[in-house]
Amino acid sequence: MDIVYNLLVVLHLLGMAYLVSGIVVRWVGHAEQAGKIMLWGASAQVVTGLALAGIVSAGLVGGEANHMKIGVKLGVAVVVLVLAHILWRRPDTGKNVFYGLTAATLVNIVIAAMWV
Repeated sequence: MDIVYNLLVVLHLLGMAYLVSGIVVRWVGHAEQAGKIMLWGASAQVVTGLALAGIVSAGLVGGEANHMKIGVKLGVAVVVLVLAHILWRRPDTGKNVFYGLTAATLVNIVIAAMWV
């Protein structure tokens, strides 16, 4: 099960890279292309995050699950996913939605790195 867990971690990190690259593409000015990139990255983050949380909660890998951290990160990830979907459906949406998505993404990264 460690191999599956490690593969999911890699996919989770690739989803984060995809999401951040979509933010950079949108920041540069290609709003039409960035929506789909951010949506796929946010979707990968949510799906792989749920799978990782399930594996850890089931006790299939070492360590205990921090359910509070998982819940907070899931809430923020769903907000990111909804905002990415809005930006994908309506690329001409105001900058506040984009700034909200960027801030929520950074908050999720900080939670992942700092919350032990």
